[in-house]
Amino acid sequence: MSFVKVINHQIEGNFWLGSCIRISVVLNVDLESGDSAKITIEDPSDIEKVTQATMTEEAPKVYSYVYQSDEDDNDGIYTVTVEITKGDYTAVEQWTFELKDPDKDW
Repeated sequence: MSFVKVINHQIEGNFWLGSCIRISVVLNVDLESGDSAKITIEDPSDIEKVTQATMTEEAPKVYSYVYQSDEDDNDGIYTVTVEITKGDYTAVEQWTFELKDPDKDW
């Protein structure tokens, strides 16, 4: 049973390749915070662009990470995996966002 769950995440919509994307999560735990918050971002080809990077704790229960995409990255759906650890427990949440090539007709 997971004692911690992400109750809010801020990463919605579509972004252009080359964009800077801020990913934020808010936890619902009764504790002050987790022991660690890690993020992994995979591109549409399942290539890890970010691997187990440490997220910044902005306030108790609030973590963020800024991802800078490259103009040469693949366009398509990217998967974000966030792992919050407290003691022996780890909660894992996933979301997606889309990066688009601004030179293509959408």
